[in-house]
Amino acid sequence: MNYPSLVGFILGVLAIIILAFVEKKVKNPYIKSLWRCSLFFFSMYILILTLVFIRWKYYEMQLDSFDLNGDGSISLTEYTDQYRFVRDKVMTGADRNFAFVTGAALSFLLAGLALILDFVNTWMQLKNNPIKS
Repeated sequence: MNYPSLVGFILGVLAIIILAFVEKKVKNPYIKSLWRCSLFFFSMYILILTLVFIRWKYYEMQLDSFDLNGDGSISLTEYTDQYRFVRDKVMTGADRNFAFVTGAALSFLLAGLALILDFVNTWMQLKNNPIKS
């Protein structure tokens, strides 16, 4: 895991821990909606970073499997088109390098949509049953 993704992962875990402690103190239904969507955002962010890391490790393990004689380097007999494809995936790794940004953007988009739907749902419930507030 590269450093920006590692920092994002650690911040996400810390944010989830903080949100877990804050849960009991939230009484307002709209703030509760914001709390739920914040938890959803950080959970999705951690999930995306973890999946990108697992995919990158898979490619690294696949790259190691091309070393047939186990000498630590790829000789001309082991150099194939499949090796070149996997090597390029591991070396370039643009998806891995920008996972902390794209993961945050995708998580923000999904959490924003969930927040809008949750606000509308909370508003409808409070409108139909004012005693619940």
